[in-house]
Amino acid sequence: MVWKSEDDYEFDNNELQFWNPQEGDSLMGTVKKVEKGVYEKYYLVIEDDNGNVWGTTQCARLDYQIKKMKIAVGDYVLVEYNGQREEDNAHDYKLFKDEEDEEE
Repeated sequence: MVWKSEDDYEFDNNELQFWNPQEGDSLMGTVKKVEKGVYEKYYLVIEDDNGNVWGTTQCARLDYQIKKMKIAVGDYVLVEYNGQREEDNAHDYKLFKDEEDEEE
């Protein structure tokens, strides 16, 4: 058996598309990378079920959820965009993590 980590795999940033959702859009897939961006907020690189690779935004709400839920490479996630909140005009993202395997 040969064990490999994420460091053993090359990632082509040319494949990456920025996910720029409209209100009500969602993105579901496997986390390929969890990274801190230039604004010191975490973002995700997600490969969807069609093989497309997407990068999420670096917003405070998403950063908080990534840290709280301990999102890691290999997790299967769903990100929903609910538009901008009226009270503070902040972008409203909701992150879900598939934990079916962890409950068994």
